[in-house]
Amino acid sequence: MKHSIFKAWSIGAGILVVVFAIWFVLLQANVFSQSFVIVLWISPMIAAFVSAYLGPSHKILLGTSMAIPAALLAVALNSADQFFGTAVDFPGLKGGFVLLILVLISAAITTIPGSVTAYALTRNV
Repeated sequence: MKHSIFKAWSIGAGILVVVFAIWFVLLQANVFSQSFVIVLWISPMIAAFVSAYLGPSHKILLGTSMAIPAALLAVALNSADQFFGTAVDFPGLKGGFVLLILVLISAAITTIPGSVTAYALTRNV
């Protein structure tokens, strides 16, 4: 089933929003789950796979673009944590910028396998 590029990208971004929202709720409840940390870190790869698989064209670019919302969500949740009084590793504007760059790079690296796998699976369909 093919979707429009916007719909495929939105579904991938929606996956990221759900995962990051659950992580934020867990942090606010002072619950730390090592298993969910793994889910958090592989969520860009999952979102990249889903969006690339559903996208009609430009699959690898579509999938790797999931690094952008992942990085923006990380910065937004870091800022929200700081706003609510939680001590964060990267406080303030400079910290947010550092976090943006770090997560953008790591998410870009993790989205590549998801994008390439989806491209390979849909190439023969």
